[in-house]
Amino acid sequence: MNIRILAADDLPSVNRLIQQLAAATGTDVSIRPGQLERIFERMAAHPDLYLNLVAEQAGDVVGMISVVCYQTWFHPGGTALINELIVDEQARNQGIGKQLIDAAIEEAHKRGMDELEVGTKGDNLGAQRFYRRCGFDQSYVLLGMEFEP
Repeated sequence: MNIRILAADDLPSVNRLIQQLAAATGTDVSIRPGQLERIFERMAAHPDLYLNLVAEQAGDVVGMISVVCYQTWFHPGGTALINELIVDEQARNQGIGKQLIDAAIEEAHKRGMDELEVGTKGDNLGAQRFYRRCGFDQSYVLLGMEFEP
């Protein structure tokens, strides 16, 4: 297993993983032509804020984690927040998600972050169990508001 920084050549694999996540969560995700490339370029321009890693197995991308690192008043070292963690359906239960989490923790420590956070949908009990096994606990409730495009 190789964990590395996501590259532009990985975007087709990222699209496949995002579609799997959308199907698993019952979410309609329509990715327009060029959308992933534009997002990648914006993130790549700010490597201090964004960490995007992929798990590669036998030359294939089988997982990804996207983390945003931001400054807060309450946590002066900063907070790292996992935005997406996706492991390919065919590669699950092999420890890939845990390896991605561990790599994110290591990088958050290197960046001097005070904490690593993650949120899941309230009914996604499988993800919640996974994150608890990785050492996360429910110290507060994350509320969200999504906007229509």
